[in-house]
Amino acid sequence: MRDNSMISLLLAAAFLLTGCSENSNISKTGSTEDISADRTSELSRTVIESSGTDTVMTTNELFEFDPHLYVPSFSEDIPQDYWESFYNLCDALRAGDSVFECSSEEAYNWATSWATLNELFPAACLRITGESNDGSVPFENGTGRIYYQMPVDEFVARESEFEKMVTDIINSQLECDDTAFEKCLKLYDYIESNFTYEDYDYESEDGSHYYTLMNKSGLCAQLAGVYSYLLMQAGVEAVNVGCYDPSISHSWTYIIIDGKGYHSDPTWGLKQYTGNDLALYYFLMTDERREESGCPVSDLNAQLLPEYWESRSNIDFSATDESLTFPAQSFYERLDEENKIMYYDSSEGQQTFSYS
Repeated sequence: MRDNSMISLLLAAAFLLTGCSENSNISKTGSTEDISADRTSELSRTVIESSGTDTVMTTNELFEFDPHLYVPSFSEDIPQDYWESFYNLCDALRAGDSVFECSSEEAYNWATSWATLNELFPAACLRITGESNDGSVPFENGTGRIYYQMPVDEFVARESEFEKMVTDIINSQLECDDTAFEKCLKLYDYIESNFTYEDYDYESEDGSHYYTLMNKSGLCAQLAGVYSYLLMQAGVEAVNVGCYDPSISHSWTYIIIDGKGYHSDPTWGLKQYTGNDLALYYFLMTDERREESGCPVSDLNAQLLPEYWESRSNIDFSATDESLTFPAQSFYERLDEENKIMYYDSSEGQQTFSYS
């Protein structure tokens, strides 16, 4: 369970808070305040309920797939034009195009890297590349080329299928008025209940977050990446992080709620280890608890960061707030969402936690 291989580390690695049916865009004004200025689209579904001779029409919002995920806390280390170029790539991939508008060769390399795609656009990870396979120049004069590693029509179908699966997961687990805490808890429960820790043949499988989502199994880096990805799709800033130490290499998810950081470990909390109970010990941990569990947090790494290590960046992955940390031997029971109360069992019996 505690994978000590360098491969796991290399496969380790958010997004501005958004509601349902919204897409993120970065404005070209250069101001980070404009990043979500155009999020105005809405999607709804109509449900017809019959009672006797009366028919009632009700409308429920749905989450839409967001191809333009963003990590606000990375804005100092990843230039805005990199994000714009990456979003142009995502739009081109969804359409099956072979070129996209790109600001620079550096932005092109970041946008087409397997790490960026794995964390932010998983269906394209290892299925497209920025390395020429036909003698053409990958980037020149503001245009980047896309080198598909599979037939283009098959890739577009693959991406479409993936988007449907992701939106089905989000809409089956969450409601649009859920708080960030509720989203984190519900998706954590989904991962812990439906996924397993399982090694695979690196020569035959791509080891991507896409593979883990489709097959519901993977190593710590993939499980953490999947949890991060689903949280970002739900509008919660999250990122796949990891530690590397002579004694352990491990990955988990770093989450930001109301400007405060927390560590959540979707691997060590899996129900394959805890039975049918959702253990809360590894959910929204502080630095102290993460250290106590055996993972050093002095210099974390994240695949999305150009310099990889926290110490070489402007990023702070600290987690000091204890208000959402639960006692050891505590297990989730249920939510009273109307009153914003969570019930959980502990060694002292049933407890309540108000998260309003």
